[in-house]
Amino acid sequence: MRGVVLVKERTVEIRDIPDAELIETTDVLMRVTSTAICGTDLHFYDGRMPYYGKLIGHEPLGVAEEVGSSVKSIKKGDRIVVPTHICCGFCPNCTRGYSSSCLTTQPGKAGAAYGYPNQGDYAGAQAELVRIPLADANCLKLPGEPGDQWENDFVLLADIFPTGYHATELAHVGVGDSVATFGAGAVGLMAAYSARLRGASDVYVVDAIPERLKLAEELGAMPINFLSEDPVKQIMELRNKRRLDNAYRDEHVMDGVMCGIDAIGFQARSQSDYNKEDPNWVISSLAELVNPTGRIAVVGVFPPKDPDGIDPNERKGELTVPWGKLFNKGITLGLGRDQDERYNLMLRNMIVDGTAKPSKIVSHRIPLSEAPDAFIKFDKRADGYIKVVLDPTS
Repeated sequence: MRGVVLVKERTVEIRDIPDAELIETTDVLMRVTSTAICGTDLHFYDGRMPYYGKLIGHEPLGVAEEVGSSVKSIKKGDRIVVPTHICCGFCPNCTRGYSSSCLTTQPGKAGAAYGYPNQGDYAGAQAELVRIPLADANCLKLPGEPGDQWENDFVLLADIFPTGYHATELAHVGVGDSVATFGAGAVGLMAAYSARLRGASDVYVVDAIPERLKLAEELGAMPINFLSEDPVKQIMELRNKRRLDNAYRDEHVMDGVMCGIDAIGFQARSQSDYNKEDPNWVISSLAELVNPTGRIAVVGVFPPKDPDGIDPNERKGELTVPWGKLFNKGITLGLGRDQDERYNLMLRNMIVDGTAKPSKIVSHRIPLSEAPDAFIKFDKRADGYIKVVLDPTS
């Protein structure tokens, strides 16, 4: 089969590799019809989370080609999507709804994923075939046929749509809330979109890439370019302009937003120089912007260590966090990986009934063979590459 292999820093190749195959009777073999490139893949691609010589990718959609004898809920020919995080469905964390911290799929640790460093020895999903372990717990059955009107929607159920929704869950976004999402990559855009689905009244998206900001606006958010002026100041000024008259009882203390989301993570670009990194400014801005008693969600990736970090603390996986401001404001802070299994059935149904159309953020659908060029453009944020879906069938 063909697959995308990370050969070295900033180099992927399409290689012929041995076919994926069933190992356990609880496995399903998926024939992939769509597989997406994730912003997290760029951490590996850039060498910040090395994973060389491996098949990468963790967002597959396809059809069950072979089914293990112990699998009960899936049959050959079923259309399926699987979550990034591989779960068992029966361990103490899975049964409590924390599937991304499964205790079975990587013994001795919490959590496993396809094609991901330190997340178990599971092959990646940017390939023609993928082995799905513990299939009854991981496969979500889908209606329709490959290539139909839902193809680009359903592939986003593997990661991006549930992760964006997870951000809004961590931030407890509700009807009438104001929300600021930092980062207009696919996760940030899906977080803003999910906030709208949950009834948020004002949604702001902070980024510096014009194509991303334009798409955020098309999704119903107010775009904020952090290179033009301090985003905290911009958002507060916009919120003050929306007031109909003078505030009563000192409501000006609440000029910020009630919910803040970090959808960028440890490779955040600097406010003063986009060519440099500054992983500290986003949490500092959120601490300033989010109102007293507000909520912050952090879903951007932060690795245990970052040897190429810009200062010694970051190399140890530590950040400067304004705990005093967060504490004094009474901020609720939630962070961590997406609990895929909590959301993907609900989100699938929202796609099918027309409530949600996450494929609005898909900028490119291209053959699997064009992955090397796509990674270059995606890494450079060039040519409008926002969310790329690879098609192994073309």
